Amino acid sequence: MRKVIIAVFVFVSGTTFGQANPELSGMIRHSLNYFPTVQELNASESISSLRVDVAKSNYLPNINGNAVYSYVNPVGQVQIPISATENKLLQFQPHDNYNFNVGLNQTLWDFGRTKAQIEKAKADVLVAHQNTEAAKFQVASQVATIYYAMIYLRKSIEVQDSAIAYYQNNKKMIEGRIRSGDALQIDLSTIENNIDQEENRKVEFERQYDRQVSLMRYTTGEAASPVGKDFDFTYVPGSADFSNNPNVIAATQRIAAAEADLKLSSSNRLPNLSFQANAGYKNAYQPNIEELRFNVLAGATLVFPIYQGGRVRQNISIARKNAQLSEISRNNTISTLQKDLESVQADIKAYDQQIKNSEGQITVAKETSRLTQVRYRQGVATYLDLISASTNLQRAYLSQIQYEYQKTLALVERCRLMGVKFWQE
Repeated sequence: MRKVIIAVFVFVSGTTFGQANPELSGMIRHSLNYFPTVQELNASESISSLRVDVAKSNYLPNINGNAVYSYVNPVGQVQIPISATENKLLQFQPHDNYNFNVGLNQTLWDFGRTKAQIEKAKADVLVAHQNTEAAKFQVASQVATIYYAMIYLRKSIEVQDSAIAYYQNNKKMIEGRIRSGDALQIDLSTIENNIDQEENRKVEFERQYDRQVSLMRYTTGEAASPVGKDFDFTYVPGSADFSNNPNVIAATQRIAAAEADLKLSSSNRLPNLSFQANAGYKNAYQPNIEELRFNVLAGATLVFPIYQGGRVRQNISIARKNAQLSEISRNNTISTLQKDLESVQADIKAYDQQIKNSEGQITVAKETSRLTQVRYRQGVATYLDLISASTNLQRAYLSQIQYEYQKTLALVERCRLMGVKFWQE
């Protein structure tokens, strides 16, 4: 508790700092390398990076090898007289036509179409990266929640062990008083019933602990249990700045991607200038139309879009609305984060006060339990007073543990909302 109070006064303006202990940090880093969802998003991010290279390839020429054969019948031909008695057949095209060539097609100017494709692909990469980062924050928060849940349950089991030991000692005392005639058999039956109830509560805590072990195995791939015993997550609060939150960054990048898509859709209205060339062998050249001869071809093509059924205009309208939707989504994300942060801050404030109050309750309950035991031995207090004092002390301990656990989870959630990578050294 004292460490937390000290941390609050070490204020760094405009920053938020959270730090997990080395054991928890190691578990989180291991989970980020293992968890299937993170691996899936990493693969998706790699695919998005490849799309940037695909978009850039539009600047490069297309080179193709072509082999064409066609049979034509009939073909154009004419009889040419070469003497008074003789004619020669002149055939303009062979029946068997061959054309073997290597062709090149290079875009010379596409009026920014390729540039818009590259910009959109890059924006998609950044969105995919921030989606991966958001998943990492979720996984890190999940591991931290499991880690501190195990500490909470282990502390609760220790409280149960203490309560059971307390009742066992009282059981011996009651057995002695029964033998001396100062207590009834019903007192012994009652305390045995209380021991059974505490044992059942302990079994329930142990069941929940085993479930957390299974969750830790699912998240990290290992059935690891924390060596640490304290709620030792520390943080330094700062201003409510969500600039590092991956969801906000992703929403901003989606706006850039939508604007790039709008630019790309608009560029489809513009012409495209390309250069074509090929070189190879073909027949059908006079005077020997069957002979394969080397040939070259070069030219340029300028394409003007005139009418495409309104598809370009509709795509531009869709892209513009997507950009507006992305802006609304970003504002909604920030509003939601602000709401969640205010709730977390209210929780932290309340848990601090409850922890402080519980310390006083524990002090009073411990002294009450001690005095009740003394009075019971002296025959002043009843056995019900003894049970009541023990129950109040147990509840005070469990309440304090629960408040510390819930506050720790609130601190972890605050770091997630602020985009603080608390698992990094």
